[in-house]
Amino acid sequence: MRGLARRMATRAEVVDESAQKQVCSTIASEVADLANRLFAVVYLNGRQWKVGQNDLIALRGNLPLAVGERIKLEKVLMVGGSKFSVFGRPLLDSVTVEATVVEKTTTYPELRYDRNNHRHVKAIHWLSEEMTVLRINEINAKDLLKEPSS
Repeated sequence: MRGLARRMATRAEVVDESAQKQVCSTIASEVADLANRLFAVVYLNGRQWKVGQNDLIALRGNLPLAVGERIKLEKVLMVGGSKFSVFGRPLLDSVTVEATVVEKTTTYPELRYDRNNHRHVKAIHWLSEEMTVLRINEINAKDLLKEPSS
């Protein structure tokens, strides 16, 4: 199977500088335009989250953050818009996502009913987990691309 994948794969080609500059300028203009809605993929609390501006994220567990506290998410794996996507290898260091802790609460209680028929033992367990809710304030990608040196 590996040999087939190598034969079917296309060879990587080096792109000339004019094409690189054109792509960089297109992405820079898209990022600078405030009307464009950016999205990002961030790594947070052991999971990857695709977020946009004003999105809410419900994280499991009681994180050591106070309500109203602003945090900066720096583990950004990808950022994109309607006309572009930029992937990190593995992270994009120049992109940050700012979020605010909106709420710290518990999940809706779930019922777990255990019954062992041979011993006539019945038990009802109410399970509720702690949860932290974040609101994404801003995706900052201003320094995403620097023009290639001439």
